[in-house]
Amino acid sequence: MSESALPATVYVVGVGPGETDLLTLRAVKVLERCEVIFHPGPRDDSGFALAVVAPLLRPNQLIRGAELAMRRGPDDGTVGYDRVAQRLAHEASQGRPVAFLTEGDPMLFGSGSYVAERLRLIAPDVPVEIVPGVSASSAAAARLGWPLAQKDEILTICPGTYHSDEIGAILDRGGPVCWFKAAAVLPRLVEELRQRGRLDRAALIERIGHPDERVFLDISEALLVDLSYFSLVLVR
Repeated sequence: MSESALPATVYVVGVGPGETDLLTLRAVKVLERCEVIFHPGPRDDSGFALAVVAPLLRPNQLIRGAELAMRRGPDDGTVGYDRVAQRLAHEASQGRPVAFLTEGDPMLFGSGSYVAERLRLIAPDVPVEIVPGVSASSAAAARLGWPLAQKDEILTICPGTYHSDEIGAILDRGGPVCWFKAAAVLPRLVEELRQRGRLDRAALIERIGHPDERVFLDISEALLVDLSYFSLVLVR
């Protein structure tokens, strides 16, 4: 590409909770046009987000793993955003449309939101488009048949591992609550719900949209099993 040519677009694509059928039409069209696709997996050929889109990819597309190192919890130390943003900017500067895949929706606790922020700082001339995806909360609510919120209700979405000391206070606000990363705080969450008589209005879904998805309509039963990091609790 000549120095005067405009860079290609970088697309930050939400791939949804795990089922290929839940990709948006926009996401599918973007993936069709991208020459290079980065995903936050440990290897070029392995990763959660990659597995979601794999049935749609062509042999001539370049697939690259761009793993983000994470220390999950209150002392979050996620690193690698700058590195990934630089790689995306390089591909775009060569005139190659490029996508970065992110689980769920990029703008709801998504790593793609951080990558997009870093990209705009590192390469402000590179066009960036955020492609929304179905969030795990929406997919879980649909699976259960429970509305996330209705009429005047205020929905609270909480990353449990960051607010473990506030569980009771959050429940006392009333209204529906969605707890992401619920496995680490489940014992306390169960106890706080029991104290408030709301235990029968809660459900846990683990790995929504995956072949090994599990649903617990009595979330106290989930205390007896090993749960994935990708577990959420909905409270009505």
